[in-house]
Amino acid sequence: MPARRSFWLPLLLVVGGLLLAGCGATAPVVQSVSGPDTLETNESGTFEASINQEADAPVTYTWTFGDGSTGSGLLTNHSYGSTGLYSIRFEASNEGGSDADTISVRVVPEPQPASITSVNAAPNPVDEGESVRFSSNVQGDSPVSYSWSFGDGSSAMSQSPTHTYEEPGEYTARLRASNEVGEDTRTVTVRVNRALPEVCTTISEMNSAFFDRNSSTLTEEAQSSLQENADILADCTNLTVRVEGFAAPGERNEQSLSSDRAEAVAAFYRNNGVPGSRIMTSGQGQVEGVTTKKGGTRQYRRADSVPQRDGGM
Repeated sequence: MPARRSFWLPLLLVVGGLLLAGCGATAPVVQSVSGPDTLETNESGTFEASINQEADAPVTYTWTFGDGSTGSGLLTNHSYGSTGLYSIRFEASNEGGSDADTISVRVVPEPQPASITSVNAAPNPVDEGESVRFSSNVQGDSPVSYSWSFGDGSSAMSQSPTHTYEEPGEYTARLRASNEVGEDTRTVTVRVNRALPEVCTTISEMNSAFFDRNSSTLTEEAQSSLQENADILADCTNLTVRVEGFAAPGERNEQSLSSDRAEAVAAFYRNNGVPGSRIMTSGQGQVEGVTTKKGGTRQYRRADSVPQRDGGM
């Protein structure tokens, strides 16, 4: 009897081990892992995996996304805050074992819509008939389209166009920049001045007004001479005028008389449309020395109009 028991004991141990081995959990096998090849920063991507159906539950699914973040489940979503190439690992595990696979995703910058940071026009202000060059600083993904409207019915499609305004005035030029993901608009105001006649840059002397003795009243002859001056001042907005009044020796109250004569000329200019801000007056009192003004003895009884440009002669 003892000999028979010693025979069966090892056999039972072998069979029991085989039975126990047959009852172990079936390990998971990763069959596929998928996800987008490319993502934009902050764009959510869907990642999916599959395993063998025979794997015994419970099965744990773990994703590591390469940026310090993790996820779970066979289906998950993830987004990246920085550009780069990331390796993504999926692992499935249970009591019977584990399996894993990896894929990669490239993260690229988000599309940048066209954005205008500045618009310029030079020269500005400009004279009528003079070319203006427009330029801009535009950010965003290429290609960028440019559409200009110049405020006078004209337009252009280039990045830095030139344009000529034929009439004086104030114009609002508008730029519209666009690309595939957005557009932006900005304006610049261009002031166009009337082109000045040549006399406005060459004149150095104007007609004087001559007065009767002890008088500050403009004669018809004086008004005729001053009218030519007033016409020039009206055309030449770049000019100001300094009116200097004089009195002849022997006239009464030379200082006040000279001031009144200067004011009489200034009043004539104002009445003919010359702004008072462009007129200065001074009474010089009695004339001293020799004058080069023509007009005989009356040359001492006069008011001179001295043109000035840009604060000087």
